[in-house]
Amino acid sequence: MSQDNQNEEMDPRDFDPRGHVEDMRDKWQLLLDDLNAIPGVIQRTLTEGGTRKSWAGIENGTEYMMMAWPAESTLRSAVVVAGPKDGKLEPRAVFPFLEGIPNMLQIEAVHNWKDGVQGEAGVLPSEDSPLLWFYDPLFFRDRNVDLTFGVTQSFVLAGLCYGIRRTLIDELTLTDGPRYEEYAAGWLAEHPDKKSYEVPPLKIDMRGKHILGGTQYSSMYQSRATVEEEPVSFMFGPEGAQVKIYRFPVVFGDKTPIAIMIYAPEKACENGYVPEKGHDVEMLFWLQGRITDYEDVTFGHGAQAPVQ
Repeated sequence: MSQDNQNEEMDPRDFDPRGHVEDMRDKWQLLLDDLNAIPGVIQRTLTEGGTRKSWAGIENGTEYMMMAWPAESTLRSAVVVAGPKDGKLEPRAVFPFLEGIPNMLQIEAVHNWKDGVQGEAGVLPSEDSPLLWFYDPLFFRDRNVDLTFGVTQSFVLAGLCYGIRRTLIDELTLTDGPRYEEYAAGWLAEHPDKKSYEVPPLKIDMRGKHILGGTQYSSMYQSRATVEEEPVSFMFGPEGAQVKIYRFPVVFGDKTPIAIMIYAPEKACENGYVPEKGHDVEMLFWLQGRITDYEDVTFGHGAQAPVQ
């Protein structure tokens, strides 16, 4: 994705509603050959998909329910239907639904989409970390379970790759910036006969580094990480139009690590790249998260035991 006149990296704390992309077409383009297939995806999901008690709820007289297909996959198509209680439920949203990895995160902000059903949550992994935004597929449920400022919840996180490739650079060269200045001061202290212009560049070995950075869009991230487990590959989509998906976990951060299950569609792999265990990779991905599913969700405080 690109946006004219906005190519610089941004701290997620600086994001405002203009950075929230309220559209799923770019996600479906990674998984479908033709966006005209989306009505068929909706129909297939509603006819053959399943749901859970924890994927439904009632708010202000409106009943909501999410259905997903296929049941045996960790990547599914999902449809949220809504309507009057005990009345007809109509499709309101369709999106890729990703199973992920649980993380304990503190709520900092929410962004309601204009459709009134979907939305994004902003969380703080730790007090000194930047704000982490993600799309919540069960936003209609989670905003009532509890997305209150300051509350800590268990969120399941997963990422859908727009692009992935093996890293091009294993060494970073710095000649300015705070880290370089600190290094330069130490080098000059050790070499009192040298001048500042004689300080050699700072070389940083990037192999094995896990770096998560924001973009101009609130729930999209650029990153560098090591594939530390052998990726699992599987097929997604209807018969005759399936795409291969590679799935593997990554962890970012040291003090308060964030674990994310990554899904990389084959068409997002640059020049036919196949991720393998031990590879350092660069990725651009869309982050999705939801409060860990509970068997009996009541709208308000006090969830029950997690679904196994």
